[in-house]
Amino acid sequence: MTKYPSKLMRIGDITEWLNVSESAIYKWVKEERFPKPIKFGDDNTKRMSARWMREDIEKWLEEKRTRSMFE
Repeated sequence: MTKYPSKLMRIGDITEWLNVSESAIYKWVKEERFPKPIKFGDDNTKRMSARWMREDIEKWLEEKRTRSMFE
C-alpha cells in the first residue's frame, strides 16, 4: 500500500490559516524558523511555485506550542 503525502498548501492558504503575511512566512523560512517549501517549476525562468506540506506546518505549530508551555 502506498502512503500519499498530506495536502500541499499554497502560501495564501497558510497566511490565512496562521493570520500572518506572506513576507513573514518567507522571512521565517530564510531564517530557518519555518518549514521549507517544496518548489516546483523552472528556476532559470523564475517561474517557480512553492507549496508546503500541511503535516510539516502542523508539526511546527505543535513544537511551538510545546516550547511555549515550558518557557
